[in-house]
Amino acid sequence: MDLVYQYAGFTSLPLCITLNIPLILYLLYHFVLFPLFRSDLRSIPGPVLAKFTDLYRLLLVCTGSAHEHHLRLHKIYGPFVRLGPNNVSVGSPTAIPILYNTRTRYPKSAFYPVMGNVAHGKVVPTIFSTQDESIHETMKRPVAQVYAMTNLKTYEPLVDSTESLFLSKLERFAEEERTLDLGTWLHWFATHVIMEITFGKRLGFLEREENVDGILETIEKRFWYVAVAGQIPWLDKLLHKNPAVGLFARFVSKPRVSPVLEFALERIAERKRQRLDHPERKGQEPDFLGRFLDIQNNHSDIPDSWIISWCQQNVQAGSDSTAITLTSVMYHLMKNPESMKALVVELDIANFPSPIPWGIAHKLPYLDACIKEALRMTPAIGIPLERIVPAEGIELCGKYFGGGTVLGVNAWFVHRDQGVYGADAALWRPGRWIEASQDKRKEMERTLFAFGGGSRVCLGKNISYLEMYKAIPDMLRRFKFQLTDRRKEWSLKNGLFTYTRDFEVSIQRRESSGKH
Repeated sequence: MDLVYQYAGFTSLPLCITLNIPLILYLLYHFVLFPLFRSDLRSIPGPVLAKFTDLYRLLLVCTGSAHEHHLRLHKIYGPFVRLGPNNVSVGSPTAIPILYNTRTRYPKSAFYPVMGNVAHGKVVPTIFSTQDESIHETMKRPVAQVYAMTNLKTYEPLVDSTESLFLSKLERFAEEERTLDLGTWLHWFATHVIMEITFGKRLGFLEREENVDGILETIEKRFWYVAVAGQIPWLDKLLHKNPAVGLFARFVSKPRVSPVLEFALERIAERKRQRLDHPERKGQEPDFLGRFLDIQNNHSDIPDSWIISWCQQNVQAGSDSTAITLTSVMYHLMKNPESMKALVVELDIANFPSPIPWGIAHKLPYLDACIKEALRMTPAIGIPLERIVPAEGIELCGKYFGGGTVLGVNAWFVHRDQGVYGADAALWRPGRWIEASQDKRKEMERTLFAFGGGSRVCLGKNISYLEMYKAIPDMLRRFKFQLTDRRKEWSLKNGLFTYTRDFEVSIQRRESSGKH
């Protein structure tokens, strides 16, 4: 009889609830019981909300200060912090050679395809965004050598050309005794350089002294979307990569091509026309586009979409990461006058010609230390670089993680590890790179994670080094920089890249023994 009453009570429930009880039970298990009692992650500390939903880490990113929140959480909970039901932030430097290596490759998480563009209704993979290791290797192999430092030195005259224009603009500020937002100008400089060495053509940031066509703002907004949607990747499938949304958008307004993509398409078409009119120029163009087209000529299976992808990645990733580090060097030097003095003395003693040749610049020890310290203090990427644990699971720093778990190291935390960088790891002190023993320096360099690591290390890091090691010495030999308000701190907005704000400086011409 009891069973009859129970059954009657059950069937008297509204039909919609009755039919959805299996779904409710599944959701309860999937989002509450399984995350809470999952054996391998049960012992990983973190905020309570993070155990149940990825919404917690999405909210952290939405603040624009995710790196600061992650630092705070690691200080509270230790080297492992649970940021989501299946997501753990790893704060131990010893995890870097395990998760990011060239042998046992841990696939990228679902965060990365959010960066992929959509063309003709299909997601176009890039070297950076693809999760598929075979696609990554296939796209990377033909161009890897183009990014080697031995080849990049051939682009040095193009860097010199832009640098000369940049210094002439600074000269005018010095003559007119006007202040400037140096972070903005360094961003224009870095973008100008990457455009020139990629396409052999400037877009006009420095000439026009403005953010041409809103390109930098477009790139920043794009990365902001990636940072937010990437925390819950299925959001991207509902939004940017939803065919229905794309179809509706075309009815509502005329589709707008990204200014970077538009510029790339125009330059590629222009270069192909030039090659048809002047076939003798093939193999002679001193820029990336020329090299990419040469590679395509030698590999008939390479589609035009790869050329576009390679060029776009140069501009989108190369300009921001370089600008952030250049700005970090200059900001910390101005905040630490004794450090600025030490570098200027080294540069004056070196007595190099301007523009400084790469062969001299990268051998200056204190300059090298300042650039490494800037990469350490202000890594361009402000969120963990996520990897997926293979099916068999792994043991990491004494903890076991089951297959499918998403783990990621955040450079902002490991770069402040006191065991690696000393008790003053939170402070700017370039001398640590010079004073360290050979073994300690190697350890610090292994832990330097600003460009990622392993087989997925940033392909364009040598471009950044080339720009930084040349621009900083030439700026400081010619000018004296001062913060307009030394008490004021700069601000950072973390939208995947940690963009700098509020870096107002005054500039004066200095008398130096250098050759100009």
